[in-house]
Amino acid sequence: MQAIVEGPAAGALADTARDRWQWATGHRPVPARAGAPSDCWPGHLAPDIEDVEVAIARTYPAWKGRGAVREVEALFRDTIARAEHTLYIENQYFTATRIARAVLDRLGEDDCPEIVLVVPQAPTGWLEQSTMGTRQRYLLARLRQADRHGRLRVYMPVVGAAGEVAIKVHAKVMVADGRFVRVGSANLNNRSMGLDSECDLALESAAGTAPAQAITRLRGGWPSTSTPRPTASPARSRRAAR
Repeated sequence: MQAIVEGPAAGALADTARDRWQWATGHRPVPARAGAPSDCWPGHLAPDIEDVEVAIARTYPAWKGRGAVREVEALFRDTIARAEHTLYIENQYFTATRIARAVLDRLGEDDCPEIVLVVPQAPTGWLEQSTMGTRQRYLLARLRQADRHGRLRVYMPVVGAAGEVAIKVHAKVMVADGRFVRVGSANLNNRSMGLDSECDLALESAAGTAPAQAITRLRGGWPSTSTPRPTASPARSRRAAR
């Protein structure tokens, strides 16, 4: 799962990329020169959402005198706590202690939303299976035990006539109530919460609006749109597509 944005959101992402490069190498890349083409949106790609504000959530570890940034974890926990009706989570891992705790807390509440979790059947490689795999199985068992209202479903995609081939889930997607979505690099493991550098994009809209309808389509599979890209739009500086 990938996302493309333009306008101020793209500019903020560029600033984030330059910050990370500078912290890693000591050199800050120079922004694109003035006079460069102002419209780089791919001509074949119709935007799925227009005229929206996009948030950036980051993880940076404390390093070389720089304080830690844990926006990724904070946004995950806040979204889980505030979801009212549905919560869709698709991720390569499910081993993050605080995120599992947030889901456990919701499962114990009477107003727990419907929660769908899509994860790989097992991590790849013997090392991940003996570490991440063991941790994931333990946490999923804890979730099932805590699901006293029957609100949780865990899916592990497979292919083949007998489902003998497991699909490696690599996307990092969360959709809440059909009106909030985040797409990014952060896995639901402890490294992505505080040790690795991560960057997620998120947007939210009121129920019933065009952006919320697009987010709901994403949760349902997001069929390709046949609408051609507009040649002009007052919101063309703020476009997003998955």
